[in-house]
Amino acid sequence: MALFSTGLRNGLLITGSFKSLMDDARLKIYKGATIPVSADAVLPGDATEMYEFTVGDDGTTDLTFAATAANGVILKTAAEAWQGEAAVAGDMAFWRLFVPADTGETASTTAIRVQGTIGTAFADLIVANATKALNDPLTLDYFAIAIPESS
Repeated sequence: MALFSTGLRNGLLITGSFKSLMDDARLKIYKGATIPVSADAVLPGDATEMYEFTVGDDGTTDLTFAATAANGVILKTAAEAWQGEAAVAGDMAFWRLFVPADTGETASTTAIRVQGTIGTAFADLIVANATKALNDPLTLDYFAIAIPESS
């Protein structure tokens, strides 16, 4: 299950909706053996940025979410092509979604972030192949954030 930062959790309680807090976000995928223990944690020393996603991989247009949610799930805006190109080769390990006021890299209990794992199965973000070559393009056709039902 994806991890919500303290800043995001507090924002959901006080400030606004997930959409209002996370629209105009950036998504980065990292390689590295050590996955941070929380979305509040600093990136570990072995984390290397592989992808930064913008709409159409234009480098400037931030990512947004759909205007509606169903059953506790919000999807990326369907019309947006969330795309990036591999800056380095390797195996994707984890991702962070964050707003541009944050770099997504430092330790913070106020930053608004979501973090998750990547893999071909049993991960927060499922991909066909987690190993990428330098300059490999990647498009995320489907991206959803869920808040689970309580039992």
